Amino acid sequence: MSTSRRAITWGVSAVRRYGFRPTLIAAALAHRLRERRRRTQLREHYATIVASPPMAAALRCPSVELPAAAQLPAQLRPAAEALRSEAEAVLQHRVEFLGSGLVELGPQIDWHRDFKSGYRWPAIFYQDVEVTRLDDDSDAKVPWELSRGHQLLTLARAARLYEEERFAAELEAQLESWLDANPPGYGINWVTPMEVAIRAVNWIWAIGTLEGWRPLAPALRARVAGSLQAHARHIASNLEGSPLLRGNHYLADVMGMLVLALALPDDPAAGGWERFARRALEREIHQQVHDDGVGFEASLPYHGLSLEMFLVAWLVAHRSGRPLSERYRQRLEDMLEVSRAVRHPDGRSPVFGDQDSGRILPAGFARPPTQDNLLDLGSACLGLDRWHEAPVHEEVAWTLGVDAWGILAQRPLQPRPVRTSFPQGGLYVLDGEGVHIVVRWGGVGQNGNGGHAHNDLSSYELSLRQPLIVDSGTYLYTADITARDAFRSAAAHNVMVVDGLEMHPFRADEPFRMPACARFQVEEFSEASDEVALTGSHDGFGHGGAPLRVRRRIVLDRTGGTVEVSDQVVGEGEHRLESLIHLAPGWEAETAGSDAVLVRRGEQEVEISFAGHQALTVEPGWVSSEYGRRDPAPRLRAVAGADLPAGITYRIDPRA
Repeated sequence: MSTSRRAITWGVSAVRRYGFRPTLIAAALAHRLRERRRRTQLREHYATIVASPPMAAALRCPSVELPAAAQLPAQLRPAAEALRSEAEAVLQHRVEFLGSGLVELGPQIDWHRDFKSGYRWPAIFYQDVEVTRLDDDSDAKVPWELSRGHQLLTLARAARLYEEERFAAELEAQLESWLDANPPGYGINWVTPMEVAIRAVNWIWAIGTLEGWRPLAPALRARVAGSLQAHARHIASNLEGSPLLRGNHYLADVMGMLVLALALPDDPAAGGWERFARRALEREIHQQVHDDGVGFEASLPYHGLSLEMFLVAWLVAHRSGRPLSERYRQRLEDMLEVSRAVRHPDGRSPVFGDQDSGRILPAGFARPPTQDNLLDLGSACLGLDRWHEAPVHEEVAWTLGVDAWGILAQRPLQPRPVRTSFPQGGLYVLDGEGVHIVVRWGGVGQNGNGGHAHNDLSSYELSLRQPLIVDSGTYLYTADITARDAFRSAAAHNVMVVDGLEMHPFRADEPFRMPACARFQVEEFSEASDEVALTGSHDGFGHGGAPLRVRRRIVLDRTGGTVEVSDQVVGEGEHRLESLIHLAPGWEAETAGSDAVLVRRGEQEVEISFAGHQALTVEPGWVSSEYGRRDPAPRLRAVAGADLPAGITYRIDPRA
């Protein structure tokens, strides 16, 4: 097919996906053609453009002040011991990433291998690597996660806290091993610039943490600096995104470029990287974050990942003496306010949309569904009061230093969130005595692409001091495409499903696309001293035939703690209605007659009573709060076959 014909075909596809927007599509087409030329140039001249910097540059890493473990505040010592325990595992080449459990990597780490499936990617030029393989259970995220070097942070922190040379030696050995196995531009670990950027940030932070006690071996330090120069050039030459869509990958790219520019100031290209990254960050924090502070990916976990990247960029810019703008800072505060508002009492953050457990500077292997660490990091970076009542997270100490942790620990709590509705991001909070509900009424995100969206219109999470009703999560991406589709389907959410349809239909061969189909409207959100009510509707199940509209009303009685959820379907003809509730793992459920379910966990008991249904069952389900892991949990299903209009209502009544 000729170049002009390919361009026409692509243009028609873009119009179908994004609508008739001639200026934008023309800009995207021009970008596409430029990228084709750039890829050709890189294939022919990669060694000159990327792999061979014109001169060596000294490496300057941010210093992280950590005392010996014996001098740590008492509150941090258990976290330090846990970190040391993980460092011992890393010494033995044992790691736990993406739901793998603790895995033995063997004497020589294979950086190109998915240690979960066993598949190994060939060490060929990055443009020729087949990343997504839908016909087997390989997952490129596994070698990527290993190569991000999070475990190097653990080794550096343990070496510094416990002053043990063996942790520092292992860090050096793994750096040497990775450099030997991954020459610039070759293999799975160079395919995605986002991975290159996150790896660079982790290396720089790990070295900066170690150097306060013991500097890196000079020859290795010089070799790492040269590799990081290639990292920066590779990112700059392969930026992800286009005028049609720039998402978290592009954000990681520019965050990495800023960190690398400030760590390699002697590189002749560093000034250009810094200027470009600053402009891009100032733009993207407004294009990738709605005015109400919610990330535009239609995913709360990705809101957290973007928040962390924006915070890291703010931190390194501030430390350089050239901070980002006050406007940027205010948007960061808006994002933090969202994370605080949706936070359940136990610290859980709802997992609406995709959850890939992505992090930048984590404290260890664990990836719990919380953003408390980011709330604390944000408070420390911006000089704000604390956002929550839980102890200050240890990541503040490991990332910024123990003094920063101590200062934050002495700061007072901020008042409870003023805002409970985030209409652009599609989030609403219903809060009462002992009850916390977060409801999702939002679009598919990513300018209509829906790459990380789920069919969760009107779905919610509910806590009675601990999570009771939760989102099913994500589990896996391309390693199990059937599970991928099941977890993003309407049936995996706490919604009314009509005729087994999807609100936004999707295709199995497009695992990162969910085109917007349903039209929705929030009709009422009212808060009084004794009651909170939220009503919304959508037409997502009417695309298969006669028009249908589902209206959901949620009412929280703030005094009694009861919740009523009423779904009404308006339209014509007979249809199958299913009302689904996914309970958090650890709860037990049993039917109590034909109209109610008793739910228990320890001494806590809840009755959920239904009306308008014909059958009510408790069945086994799955909940995934971390990527790669799913846990069994009860699912309630109330079913009715009825002529419209019809509906199903249920009442959640906390008991003793």
